[in-house]
Amino acid sequence: MLESIAPGLWHDQFDLYVPPRVHFRGRMVVARLRDGRLWVHSPIPIDDGLAEQLAALGEVGHLVAPNGFHHLHFDAAARRYPRARRWIVPALTHKRPELGDGAERLGDQAPAAWADDFDQRLVGGMPKVDEVVFLHRASKTLVLTDLVFNILEYRGLMAGLVFRLAGTHKRLGQSRLLRSLVRDRPAAALAAQRILDWDFERVVMAHGEIIEKDAHARLVEALDWMLAGGVARAS
Repeated sequence: MLESIAPGLWHDQFDLYVPPRVHFRGRMVVARLRDGRLWVHSPIPIDDGLAEQLAALGEVGHLVAPNGFHHLHFDAAARRYPRARRWIVPALTHKRPELGDGAERLGDQAPAAWADDFDQRLVGGMPKVDEVVFLHRASKTLVLTDLVFNILEYRGLMAGLVFRLAGTHKRLGQSRLLRSLVRDRPAAALAAQRILDWDFERVVMAHGEIIEKDAHARLVEALDWMLAGGVARAS
């Protein structure tokens, strides 16, 4: 079921199972743009019931694959909404070249299609991820994908073990997997600082609980490793 985050901004989640027996949830974010069309970030499986809820909000105008990992349900969403414009990150042009046919590229600047509603930044230094982060200006909401996790509940002992190994067990933090994919730490540090320069009061990520209190300070702490990479640039 779609739930409201803030005026003009909603989310829904689905159950995600990753071998071996790791269960957690994935989130889709939906915004109504000033032109009345819907912006759908990281589509989840959209059944008829969810499609009916979306239709009640407006026409789906944009489907966004915001990093190199969040693409599994993108094709299905595109088939359901053939009139929607499709947007993918650079990493997916290599990982999933079939998605690139007719799709537009996400980059470091918001396209005209949603520049009145969002700012955006491409997180540099992670070419296999190429995550694009968005700021919904009206609600001061930061929309992330895998840059941080905040998974406080999960099912099964295996999930707990995996999240402990990843360094994200029941806390807001970056996974060790994501950090292992950073190839240019100064570029990643610069991107993190540019994100933190925005004025935001809420953080919504693809996996975990939404941060509604002390969001900026908590994200600074969660990005400490990435921010520290800027020291090499200055020295």
